Amino acid sequence: MDSLFEMPGKLPSLPALRAFEAAARTGSVARAAEELFVTPGAVSHQIKSLEAQLGYSLFVRQGRGLALTPEGCRLAHTVNRLLVAVGNELDAIKRERERPKLTVTALPSLAARWLTPRLGRFIEQNSEVELWVQSSKQLQSLATDGIDLAIRMGLGGWPGVYSEHFFDDYFMVVASPHLPGGLPRTPAELRGRSLLRGEEEPWQPYFELAGLDLPEPSQGLVFSDSGMLVQAAIEGQGIALARRSLVQDDLCAGRLLRLFELSLPYERSYWLVTPTPPPHRPVLQTFIDWLKAEMRASLESA
Repeated sequence: MDSLFEMPGKLPSLPALRAFEAAARTGSVARAAEELFVTPGAVSHQIKSLEAQLGYSLFVRQGRGLALTPEGCRLAHTVNRLLVAVGNELDAIKRERERPKLTVTALPSLAARWLTPRLGRFIEQNSEVELWVQSSKQLQSLATDGIDLAIRMGLGGWPGVYSEHFFDDYFMVVASPHLPGGLPRTPAELRGRSLLRGEEEPWQPYFELAGLDLPEPSQGLVFSDSGMLVQAAIEGQGIALARRSLVQDDLCAGRLLRLFELSLPYERSYWLVTPTPPPHRPVLQTFIDWLKAEMRASLESA
């Protein structure tokens, strides 16, 4: 079986590398010794040992201080970066062992109408997890914003992240069973009715799919958030062209009715997005597996 690890090249003494990195970063053998809780003589000995192993000088003396040679500068940056990465990973493991924490972000509509109603089941099964949920329309930076997982909508292939297809969506026409004026029986009866609109989600493609010669609605309510559009439909304020993912629970509960069998495919998909490379955190993989199971169950009930 292929190993998951690469064989490192020949490395010098790790204590010597640690002493060198501290002296390079602080610019002083004495300050490096204080940081490492050893004597200055021990730090000097490790640096001399490292230079002997490498066959070239890493420092030149400048008065009481130290200056890096070109080779030393190159090595110092590499060693520092690696030691910082190891330290960060150890801190992350420690925090996760103490109390696993996840930060997840999703569009407000999906977070409110699909994700949030299901999160209780995840916490029941994983009571030790602290789950932070953010809702935003902004394309956030996973690395700088401390986000473990983003549920994004689009075409995938975003630079600097790893994206995995989550699910495809489609539009359907829905309305409250108590809609004033009664429910239309065919798409043609949408003419003259109060049609709720979502920003950047026009009715025209649905009209064309249904073979209707109707203009795009230009009056009535327009919502910037699709979740608000669905809520207005539940309250009987009009007929909505809504994404299946946002109305599935309301259809099952009888708060909304699907009016026609015709479905309009949505050109964008939902994706599960994590930093690159994908972090190997058991708690994150557990949450992703749970999300997929919930989505499968949701699709099967459609």
